[in-house]
Amino acid sequence: MWAIYLATYLASHVWLSGSLLLPCMLLVRWGAAKWKGLHRLATNRERWILIWGCFGLTKIALLSALLLYWWHREHFLVPPFDYLGWAGMAVLSVLHVFHISSGDVFAFAFGLSLKAVSEAAIDAGLAAIAWWAYGFLTREVAMQRRTERYGICLLLVTCGLGIANNSYFWRSWCSDCFAPHGIPFTFFHEGGFAGGEGFVWMGVLENCIVVLIIALVSGLVWNRLAAQTPD
Repeated sequence: MWAIYLATYLASHVWLSGSLLLPCMLLVRWGAAKWKGLHRLATNRERWILIWGCFGLTKIALLSALLLYWWHREHFLVPPFDYLGWAGMAVLSVLHVFHISSGDVFAFAFGLSLKAVSEAAIDAGLAAIAWWAYGFLTREVAMQRRTERYGICLLLVTCGLGIANNSYFWRSWCSDCFAPHGIPFTFFHEGGFAGGEGFVWMGVLENCIVVLIIALVSGLVWNRLAAQTPD
């Protein structure tokens, strides 16, 4: 059950962060096709994916350096595991299951490495999706493919709902609050010092159904309009 919880936590992280990063990638991809200064970013798909993978790795490295500097300056005894998110939870749970006793610094370093590698892989995967989406939107032949229109609608609806649910913009930063998160349905309940944190599985399912329904309806409308539009 703990593995399912971690997998869901990772999936929600990819969803929420990707909903913001993916539109930015599409904007950069469009700019690379319009301006020579950005053209080298998108000379081929492999280079495009590699650049964004390095971006994810560099982003975590810089943020971690700033965080560790702050931790050292404030003389905290325990490393900031909250920053690691799902990676910190995974490392601590594995060490607990296998009864491995290690220092907090070692566990934090291991979790930080896991987070950096995973962020690079996530950003590379999002870059591949952005490359495909841009190619679909700019090829006239691809516009005739009904199935791909449903894929684009699903991508847009998922990003839109992810942006609406990105709690970093509207959450109250409280260490001991039992706040629900989720639009239109609660999918995560924030806990306090006494516990209570966890996913609301029915809300996760309901939000997935909402995304599928909206994407299906949008795809049907798009296909209907495309069929009525003369070539």
